[in-house]
Amino acid sequence: MQVTMEIDDDDPVVRELDVYICNEFTGSSTQLGLLQHPLRPPWRPYEYNKVKAMRFKPQAKRIEVDLPLDTESRNYNDVIEDMKKVKQFTLRSTLNEERTNLAVGTIKGGKLLIAPLGFAVQLRPSLHHLNVASNAKDKGGADSDDEEEDEPKLHAVEVQVQKRETERQAQARKNSYAYIVQKEEEEPFVNLNVHSEDSEAASRIWDKFMSARELDHTANRLDRQAYLRAIVPPPSASATPGGSAQPDSHHSTAHPSLGGAAGGSGAAGQLSEPARAALPNALRALFREHSVCSMANVRSWLDSSPAAAAAKEAALLPDKVLHDAVLSLGSIISMHRVYVATKTGDEKTDPLRKLVLELLEAKECFKRSEFNDLARTHNMAFTETQYNKVVKDICESRGNTWHIKNGASGL
Repeated sequence: MQVTMEIDDDDPVVRELDVYICNEFTGSSTQLGLLQHPLRPPWRPYEYNKVKAMRFKPQAKRIEVDLPLDTESRNYNDVIEDMKKVKQFTLRSTLNEERTNLAVGTIKGGKLLIAPLGFAVQLRPSLHHLNVASNAKDKGGADSDDEEEDEPKLHAVEVQVQKRETERQAQARKNSYAYIVQKEEEEPFVNLNVHSEDSEAASRIWDKFMSARELDHTANRLDRQAYLRAIVPPPSASATPGGSAQPDSHHSTAHPSLGGAAGGSGAAGQLSEPARAALPNALRALFREHSVCSMANVRSWLDSSPAAAAAKEAALLPDKVLHDAVLSLGSIISMHRVYVATKTGDEKTDPLRKLVLELLEAKECFKRSEFNDLARTHNMAFTETQYNKVVKDICESRGNTWHIKNGASGL
């Protein structure tokens, strides 16, 4: 994408760059995250080239990094109990609240790569080793006490009959902090490899992002808003498919030659006649099963699902062509980098779904009170079961707020 700006004597153009937009990553399991270190000044960065281990929980967005301690430093305290001596420390992350959509950019060889940011976390030193030492000490004391006990202890056991919890009680339990922590602890870690920016692996990733799939050099004029929508795909629900707009002489213009990174080649989106005919039905089958899907979910479904076998080659289409194909179904909108089905055919719940999507158009999450207020303004009555059915289909609970899903699980 070549970007041109109006020349102003007070604000001259100092450099021109080719812009490459990475709408989706190569594979549904790939995520782009920003790591922040609020307790570390910029001039004292952590030495990630010496990382011992790095772990990641994809669902919880939890990252842990093991880094070595400088045991030769004069600040290292070796006059301490053996159980408290440590030779490495762990950075543990906390997830930042998403208040807006962000993208990151990097320049290399006169090319600017822009990619949407999936999440951001802050990493701080964890003191879990102190708990381990304390527990080991307590355990040692308890074992010694047990050895002194000759007689076995008898414990009273109380039997309780618990009522089956209602759906509302179950949801309240799942919104609790204890439940969220439990689910996070149950999720297994995935081991990660760390590569420096000048490594061979980093170069291969850069080259993969730079490999253009859609080499359309036709100059299309875009106004400023359309250009911004194009670099945060998929476009919002209010945008026209593909992010195009009418030219505006009062705005700067851009001449796009998009080069995406996801998927493979597709000869400018050309499909065989059987695949073109089968694609709409394959996409409808996907959204009947999953109401919220990312672009990566769509590609994965087309590539591997038996229901989409006749349209499998569509998995290699460029982002823009596949995006247009999804929106052409008529009952699908795109917002916050995912596609959402607007209707399910249920006359009782589809009006509620419309309200949920109205709340999510402006932001990625909402509270129950906001939904209740909007329902009252539309004089709409509903049951708790209907509300839970709609909201759980589109969103996931995080504390006392509902966040739009980032895609379908299991694809």
